Amino acid sequence: MSWSGTTAQQIAKAVRRGDADAAFVVDHHLRRIEDHREIDGALTSVRKIESLAEAAAVDEIENRDALPAAGVPVAVCEQLPVTGHAPRLGSNAAVLPIADTDHRAVQRIRGAGAVVVAFGRSSELGLWPATDDDGNVPANPWRPDRGVGGPSGGTALAVATGAAPIGIGLDGPGSAGGVRTAAAACGIVAYSPEHVPADINTDPEHWLGGHVGVMATTVDDAALAYAALTHRAPRSTGDPGRLRIAATNIAPLPARVDDDATKWLLKAVRSLTDLGHDTFRARPRFGARLTPASSGAWSCAAYLRSLKCGPDGLQRRTKRLVSVGERTYLRGLFGGVLGDGNRVRRHLEDWFDLEDYDVLITPGLPAAPPAAKEWSLEPLRSNVAHLASAAAFTAPFSLAGLPALVVPVGMRSDGAPATVQLVGPPGSTGRLFDVAAQLIAKLRPRRYAPGLSWD
Repeated sequence: MSWSGTTAQQIAKAVRRGDADAAFVVDHHLRRIEDHREIDGALTSVRKIESLAEAAAVDEIENRDALPAAGVPVAVCEQLPVTGHAPRLGSNAAVLPIADTDHRAVQRIRGAGAVVVAFGRSSELGLWPATDDDGNVPANPWRPDRGVGGPSGGTALAVATGAAPIGIGLDGPGSAGGVRTAAAACGIVAYSPEHVPADINTDPEHWLGGHVGVMATTVDDAALAYAALTHRAPRSTGDPGRLRIAATNIAPLPARVDDDATKWLLKAVRSLTDLGHDTFRARPRFGARLTPASSGAWSCAAYLRSLKCGPDGLQRRTKRLVSVGERTYLRGLFGGVLGDGNRVRRHLEDWFDLEDYDVLITPGLPAAPPAAKEWSLEPLRSNVAHLASAAAFTAPFSLAGLPALVVPVGMRSDGAPATVQLVGPPGSTGRLFDVAAQLIAKLRPRRYAPGLSWD
């Protein structure tokens, strides 16, 4: 039996009961990374010695019942600080000094008994909805001619190929939709937690790293990871009751929504109706300034993050975006004439409240994942014209800070994964997980791409 491909829930249960050693489980995942070429380019570093030592330490703990993620291997986005590791902000030009402390999310997932096995490749400064740099172009396991999304595309691919059952990536303003864009490209589950949009003038530190989201191949595993990050007891999904669910295939940011994305959205909506929910076609209200606010957040995040590493050596597209962001930030345009996340959030909160909707469902991506190519060598204009639309459904909710979850629902006619996004008003985290679990139980999508095996 290979522990690679086993769910985090199953691993943690076996390690807690003493039916499996954490070191044995981690070793299986390290072998998976070594033996399978589809993971090439997705990881920038593998913690072979360190992860085995950490797993052995978990095995020595007498009371493992208190560890909800005991022995679970985790892939972490390369941008998150881990003690003894130099955070890499998506390119060789943006490498920070070796960290002497773990990021808070890493501390918490380790405190729950999980083991960090590898670092997933990211897009430069966490800005782009595709992951590639320095000649490394990770291929999508569903369609090799397509990429893995971004900014945490390497971590998403690690989860999607069985290198780790759980992934942790960056989310928040200016992150191209955070973990959800990459998860949608790779056909896995991802959750972006609720947060209150920070004022860029009074809390610029928030814009340097943003928030942390989780990725997994099952809803229960994503819920387990989120519970570990928030110091809560894992919550089992259940019946959410009869809900009012709004659906739209109209992209809030400029993008062409193809027929496959619409077809699978409608299939998911019909499934929700069959499950007893009331479903409605609707158009959310983001306010008139969503597009300028999103552009302003993106460019300002680029400028503020560039201050951590300096502009020298950054990709041409990033330098151009940093230049735009510098002018936008220093002139006080974001939060002023361009609008900001707080305004977008207020519009959405009012819409959920006035229309009495419990959940909004949209496509995860407007079309198939972007092509597997070196987008990092393309100019900013090309990236905006041909790449940015990938985050058209995911980025607005990162900006507004509403809880959002991407879930696979099947396979598109072109062979790429089909996904939908569930968004809720403040305080709806549990409801989103419950609805996601219902959808997966109803539609029964594949956990992994058809070509993957564990022989």
